[in-house]
Amino acid sequence: MTGNANWGAKFDTFGNKVKWFGYKLHLAVDAKSELPMALKVPPAHVNDGDEGPSLMKRIVERFKPLFFMLDAGYDQLKNYKMARSVKAQAIIPMNPRNEKEPPAGMTSKGTPCCSMGYPMTYWGQEKERLKFRCPHATGKVDCPLGMTACSASNYGMVVKVDTQQDLRRYAMPHRESRGWKELYNKRTSVERCNSRMKTYLTADQLHVWGIQKVTTHQYLNAIVLLASALAVSRQRVVAAA
Repeated sequence: MTGNANWGAKFDTFGNKVKWFGYKLHLAVDAKSELPMALKVPPAHVNDGDEGPSLMKRIVERFKPLFFMLDAGYDQLKNYKMARSVKAQAIIPMNPRNEKEPPAGMTSKGTPCCSMGYPMTYWGQEKERLKFRCPHATGKVDCPLGMTACSASNYGMVVKVDTQQDLRRYAMPHRESRGWKELYNKRTSVERCNSRMKTYLTADQLHVWGIQKVTTHQYLNAIVLLASALAVSRQRVVAAA
């Protein structure tokens, strides 16, 4: 009896295709503590992006996150919509396999270009809109026409993009901003949590079959990890008292 197990495949760090028969472990992890907040175990063939909304829903039942950092496997419109529906932002790299031709005058990551074809400078956000300024005015490029060809203002031309036009392409903060990159870098916390569950616990040492038993097995691993972190925290409090 194999329960709901199925064949799955993915590419490893070196670009090699890895196949296995079984399940996938999807973890939602707190970026600061690197501890699991929710998990789900679907069959291995289920697409990663399909599991995003249900994991987010489990998180918002108890917490109010501002950002969800996910890898490119979750780059599907439904994950961006789910995050926005709970007043959060999904921080997900764009998967080239899902990419279409960007709107005219836009880069693939949602940066508008000026009349000379230069990508404009991101200048913050106003509610649901992203603000961009003339790249010559902000010192990013040395435009041969200066600012006079685009605007009579010393501030330079300004373009505001409504993120509701395309929740996938237009993120808050902007995809090409330092803030977006800093947020996405926090996603490595889930990799470290996953590694601990495999290295120090038994997340990848299954001796049971069936989706329910496998899920229970992974919940026990998560509980042990959480209990260990709680014990260490209490020891530190006692030591400091």
